[in-house]
Amino acid sequence: MTNSMVRFEELFAAPLKNGVSYPSRLRGSGIPMVNMGEFFSNDRITEDDYELAPLTPAEKSTSLLAVGDLLFARQSLSFEGAGRCAIVGPATYERTWESHLIRVRLNSEIASPLYYFYYFRSLVGRRAIETIIQQVAAAGIRGSDLKNLKVPCPPLTEQQSIAAILGQLDKKIELNASLLEKADSLIRLEFERTCTGQTDNTTVPLGDLVLNIREAVNPRDLKKESLYIGLEHLPRRLVWLPRTGLASSVTSMKLGFRANDILFGKLRPYFHKVATTSAEGVCSTDILVLRPRDHDLAGFALAALSNDLVIAHATSTSEGTRMPRAKWDDLEHFRVPWPGLDQARSFSQLAQGITEYVHSLTAESALLADLRDLVLQELFAGRLQVSEAGQEVRLVFDLIDS
Repeated sequence: MTNSMVRFEELFAAPLKNGVSYPSRLRGSGIPMVNMGEFFSNDRITEDDYELAPLTPAEKSTSLLAVGDLLFARQSLSFEGAGRCAIVGPATYERTWESHLIRVRLNSEIASPLYYFYYFRSLVGRRAIETIIQQVAAAGIRGSDLKNLKVPCPPLTEQQSIAAILGQLDKKIELNASLLEKADSLIRLEFERTCTGQTDNTTVPLGDLVLNIREAVNPRDLKKESLYIGLEHLPRRLVWLPRTGLASSVTSMKLGFRANDILFGKLRPYFHKVATTSAEGVCSTDILVLRPRDHDLAGFALAALSNDLVIAHATSTSEGTRMPRAKWDDLEHFRVPWPGLDQARSFSQLAQGITEYVHSLTAESALLADLRDLVLQELFAGRLQVSEAGQEVRLVFDLIDS
């Protein structure tokens, strides 16, 4: 890879810009605004449940995001978060960004936004960012330092080739993610069909389907490679876990879970975070660990717990103003439709087959992500040529297709 270095600012199509600042009391109408929460949850900024900010006409002319813009964390509570980079993807509506983020818009005639997104995700790019991080009460970077940062500037065709190779892997991961969403929708539709087909309106309390497991686990007793699930790993309205963490990252007491347990996010239950597990591990104490009483009804229990009526009940009975939490004592007595044992088991068999397929997809995506990150590091460290990287990725896709 060609290694000519330039000041980052030489690649800009417009001056870098901090986002807009609106206190919570003024939000609620206007333009969707990317906040730190969405930024740290996503490498690619697309569509999400953004807060709205009432931009002025002048702000609309200067503070709207475009596809390919790069966003950098201007401030973070952690050193690791400062200077983090995300790329703006497509959306069906206008978006702006908040003041803790810096927008960089590159000149596409000389710089590929996707190439620089990958560069700042590499160890080489991260080390460059770390040279400009200032640590006071919080960690942060200044725009004046970011624009003067020296970055590699190979020919545009080489940038595009690297971005295309890495992008192939990300596109496959994104395709798998879309299949997870379709599988989730199928589970919900089949659950509704199964339950609405009954004629006697029989119901069953959730407590008859699952047990609340409260197995406290000290992280010092865990292997470093053990799984950890925090609320940040539980997706909204998706009964699968596309990503997980490692127990080596936790220090306080957690709850243990087994494969096929159901994790129910009890903090702010309106976020609708309910998912099944594929292996054992530990999770945040803000998550209920629910174990199916009958393995043959695990799929039915999962769909029931993720049903909108259950989430609505958990939300209405939660306690706390700023940080409402659902209680199992309230949930276990809530009654859900019961189609009869034979129908429930038949549904669970379907759900189990879909679950096994989804777990294979998530495992495949994890391997692809590891490969992407390895190729990423080797390319930007100069230990792998672009042609070699392309061959390795083609080989992997040939193996997947075979």
